[in-house]
Order: sequence, then structure tokens, then C-alpha cells
Amino acid sequence: MSSSYRSRRVFRFLGAVAVVTGLTLGTGLPAEAAPAPKKKFVPPKAVSWVGGEDLISTKTLTDLPAGVPAPPAPKATSWLVADLDTREIVAARNVHVPLAPASTLKVFTSLALAPELDREQVYTGTFEDANIDGTRVGIVAGSRYTVDDLLHGLLMSSGNDTAHALGELVGGNSAAVGLMRAKAVELGAFDTVIRNTSGLDAKGQVSSAYDLALAGSAALDDEQLAKIMVTPAYAFPAQGKSLGAKRKRYQTQNHNRLLGYLPGVTGIKNGYTSKALASNVASATYKGHSYIAVVMRAEGAVFTPTGELLEWAFKYGQKARPVGTLVKPGELTAMTGPDVPEVTEQNNSLSAAEAPPSPQPSSVDALAGAALPATATADPQNPVLKFWPVAAISLLLLAVAAFGLRPVLANSRRTRRMRNRQRRSRHGY
Repeated sequence: MSSSYRSRRVFRFLGAVAVVTGLTLGTGLPAEAAPAPKKKFVPPKAVSWVGGEDLISTKTLTDLPAGVPAPPAPKATSWLVADLDTREIVAARNVHVPLAPASTLKVFTSLALAPELDREQVYTGTFEDANIDGTRVGIVAGSRYTVDDLLHGLLMSSGNDTAHALGELVGGNSAAVGLMRAKAVELGAFDTVIRNTSGLDAKGQVSSAYDLALAGSAALDDEQLAKIMVTPAYAFPAQGKSLGAKRKRYQTQNHNRLLGYLPGVTGIKNGYTSKALASNVASATYKGHSYIAVVMRAEGAVFTPTGELLEWAFKYGQKARPVGTLVKPGELTAMTGPDVPEVTEQNNSLSAAEAPPSPQPSSVDALAGAALPATATADPQNPVLKFWPVAAISLLLLAVAAFGLRPVLANSRRTRRMRNRQRRSRHGY
């Protein structure tokens, strides 16, 4: 058998080993490894009982007479439904749990900043407005807009660009946040911690279903904001500096999907981020009686469960006995609760009780950098242990390949020695 033929056989064998090893290591391990378990969200602890001591409870709260069915409980971390005429909460769950609010925080933005600005005041868009994360109405750097344009973009279309612009008009994010915090204190919204004007996820930024109900109620009492919240469509200015009728405009839609589908809808604001999930603050008036419903961190759709709470309130709200109340603006100057931290700048820094829990490592993460327990060899689901048989087989195949290569290497060395002797004889070495 020639050395070249033997070499070809060995290298074909090595190629087959490489393919087998690649398939074993490349596809076998992911298929074998158990997927990391989905981390279950653990709600932070409520520390407030503003509006009634029962409201700190983690149970669903109702006080229903015979014949009145329970409300359709949303698949959500927190929710409530309240009578806006009496300010009585008729059903609730986890209403003081602090959660990421997403764009529902824009209700606080409008309440705090609109009174500081004239509707016809003009603003020139900036690069920062036009390039902010998330939902944008379409501010163009260098183009001009009125405050009225910006408020419509904020409440109807949830524009983060308009939220940033309104903040700039009052002196920037710090000044705007200061005004919003002061408004939260005025309303009695002591669960709320504000970091920006848009509601984009920010470390420590939270609100609660109770606080959003307070803010929503206040927005309904503001004639300008109340009108914007039920406007179905608005012609927002396109790029340009002219404020006249000849400037091109494009139509923006109200994000509130309950408008036109539920009788008597009067607002208010929805929101979503991947961290906060879906939240909604909705209100409606039916047969002369007004209600508000709040849903936070909904698992899936948010408009349907909010609408169902309002429909339940239309039928049974006046029969249900209250489980708490919505405080009136100025009624309280500080949070009340069983273990309330010292009030400093309206509790706008998270206490340990309010801070979200640290995520627990998955089983795969825990294995990294940690010693295996003594009983680990008996665990058939351990992905690290499943790797070792694969590795052992691969090493064995490589060893066999190396052993088969030895004759080729030896023959190659003999061939080189013979050629060297021939070369020396030809050249007289």
C-alpha cells in the first residue's frame, strides 16, 4: 500500500471523526440541555394603606351583598375599580404594590406640566426629541410645534418625543420630574417614584394602581386634558416651521381602544414596556354615574379586562359596598401605613421594602462557578453532566484517529531519510 493512498484513507477517517464530533458537540448538547425555567415575577411589598387599612392586603377585596357576582378579575398583578362620584373603591387587588407604570405615567406628566405652559407656546424640536426610545409621534429636529400639539401627542398617541419636549419647555428633565413629584404629593400618590416624563423604564421608577386612579381622576377634572383624552384623531404637524393652515399635517390616532366600543368612555391612558407589561387607566360614565378602572402588569391584553371591570361597575357598582376610598387632592401630606419609611422628598427613593426583589439565578446559571453537589451524578436533568459522555466519546475517537496516523507518520520519516541520502550522494555531501 503506497504512503499517499494510506494518507488519503487516514485523512478521510479524520474528516468523518470531525463531522461526527461536530454533530455530537454542536447539536447534541443544546438538544439535551434543559431550558432555563422562566423566572416568576414576585411583586414588591406594599407599605402603604392610604385610602383604607384593608388596601395593603394582597387578597382580592370585595364586600358584595347577596346576588351580586364577583367582578371579572383580570390576569394582572394589580387592579381596582372605583366610583368616581363617591370616590369609593368597590373592588381591588394589590392596589398599593409599586410597579413599573410604562406610559400611564404620562398622566402625571400632563397634570404637572400643562398648567406651567400656554397652549399656544411654540417649541422647536431637537435631535434628542426625534431620537428618543419607544413610541414617537414624529417630532423633527428644527421643526416647530405648539404646546397643544405636544399634549395631543402625549395623551392620544403616547409620544415619548412629545413627553421629552414638554419636559424641555419647563427647564429639562430634572425640573419636570420635580413638578411631577410635587403633583404626586398634592394628589396623595405616595407610592409613585418618578424618574422621567415618558414612563420609559428607569431604575426605581414605579407607581401603583391606587396612585394612577388618583392621577386619572384629576386629569378628568382638567377641562383641557379631558377633551384631549377623548379626541379620536388629531392632525399633527409634519416637518416645517410655519404654524399656519398651509403646513402639511398627518393624522394620528388615539391609542385608547375602548373609545367607540364601550359606552360613555371618558379616558384615560394605557401603556406597555417589556418590563412593565401592559397597564391601563380607563374611565366611563354610564347613566349619569362615573367609574374608573386600573389594571397594572396585565398578562396579555389589557383593554378587554379593563372594559369588563367597567361593565361590571355599570351593573353592580352602586350595590357593592366600599373596600376603600380615593383620597382627595390635599387630603394627606404623607404616606400612611404600618411600616412607612421616613418621608424625605415625598419618598422619591425606593425603600428596601419597595425595591423589586433580585432575580434568582436559573439552575444553569447556578452551576457556573459552583461546585457540583455530591448527589449531582444522580440528576438526569443536569445539562453539565450530560456533556461528559459526549466529551469522552469524542476524545476516544480522536485517540483512535491519532493511533491510525502513526504508520503514516513513521513512513513519512523513512521517506525523508531516504531522499536526504539520495540528495547527499548526488551533490557529494
